[in-house]
Amino acid sequence: MNFISRAWLYMIRKKGKSILLFVVLLIMATFVLTALALGNASDAAQQNLRKSLGGSFDVYFDYSENNPYLKVEQVEGGTIMYSTQQITPELVEQIRAIDGVKSCGARVETLTDFPELDLFVGTIPIEEEFRKTSKLLGVWKSEELSQFIPEELTLTEGRHITPEDRNKAVISKDLAEKNGLKIGDILHTQKGIDMEIVGFFTPKEIEDINDKVTSYDKIQNLVICDLPTVIALEDSPAIQGFNELTVSVDDPQNMETIISKVREIKGVDWKGFSIVSDNTNFENAASSLQQLSSLMSTILIVVLVVSVAVLSLILTMWARTRIHETGVLLSVGIRKLSILGQYIAEVLMIAILAFSLSYFSSSAIAGQMGNMMQAEQSVSEVQEDDDLSGNRGEAQNSNLDTAVESPELQVSIQLEELGLLFVIGIGIVTVSAGIASISVMRLKPREILSKMS
Repeated sequence: MNFISRAWLYMIRKKGKSILLFVVLLIMATFVLTALALGNASDAAQQNLRKSLGGSFDVYFDYSENNPYLKVEQVEGGTIMYSTQQITPELVEQIRAIDGVKSCGARVETLTDFPELDLFVGTIPIEEEFRKTSKLLGVWKSEELSQFIPEELTLTEGRHITPEDRNKAVISKDLAEKNGLKIGDILHTQKGIDMEIVGFFTPKEIEDINDKVTSYDKIQNLVICDLPTVIALEDSPAIQGFNELTVSVDDPQNMETIISKVREIKGVDWKGFSIVSDNTNFENAASSLQQLSSLMSTILIVVLVVSVAVLSLILTMWARTRIHETGVLLSVGIRKLSILGQYIAEVLMIAILAFSLSYFSSSAIAGQMGNMMQAEQSVSEVQEDDDLSGNRGEAQNSNLDTAVESPELQVSIQLEELGLLFVIGIGIVTVSAGIASISVMRLKPREILSKMS
């Protein structure tokens, strides 16, 4: 009779011990599998969150004394400050080509007079000479502007501005309808540089009647064009490239790596620029998930340690009651290794059944725990929003539209988690049974026989 047969017969004979061991192993497996499921669900939610939110960093002039390219000049009407080292289209293309970069929103702003346009009137009165003035936004690719990506602006007709464009413009649909303009029409500037209309955009929201805004700052009056047109209109060393660049990345976790690659681009003196990363949305939404993942890892470690300790204690106590049985087996010529294999096989047979059934108990518990944690998280987010809303100023309220909710926690028991449970569980059982059997297995046959008398 081999050790497996002996293990099976012992289990049947000692039903009380077998049932008790089954309950202990089922509870252990349920806790382990639940912790694995919640931890993996949290990790999966974070991955989905990173893909959906991404991250961004801004590159712009360093207006401090640390910038060796900073110039301050007196001009008619005041003082201008600019950098002689600016963001070129070539630099934007190099950054855009870096692996992990999703978009590059390069831009430069100025004001330009459109004498033939009937502009929307702002809520802040302005002098007569500026009533035909509007904001002109020079871009690299308008479709990669930060305003278009979250659909604050939507292209409703025509096409976007591209790096190859010269004297092209995209204006609001409202401004076009107000002036009877269509795709292909020409915008005339006071400086004699004309632009062909190639597209219309529609803003998601327009300024409220109570908002303080000038006519040239109204979103409906915004004109988006190519960089060469802005340079030609300004004809100034202050604008020879872009002055700000927003770089969006696929995965916020790769932000620092991408920034380091940007700084490695040759031919650029980065003393003239500041790089500021923005992971606020991701960090706010992922914080609770990260806490949950850490908690589940801690719980898993504690459960494993406690499981080994409890199981070893139970099996050690039982092993000491089996000295007589061990002596008999040794007396009939059965080797210690075969006896040890029997003890381990007894526990493993029960463990396999317990681990299999833990799938159902863990599924129910993990699902309920996931729902409870999701509910607590939602309550805390609402409370935080309520606390913050009373302290936000008008400028900060604009960020409310970009607030991000934490993703739903989808908790389910996967086959890979069940497989991992079997690997971990069999390891725990083998170690515990081995530890429990040491005190008996190291005894010599004569010592065992003396303890039997």
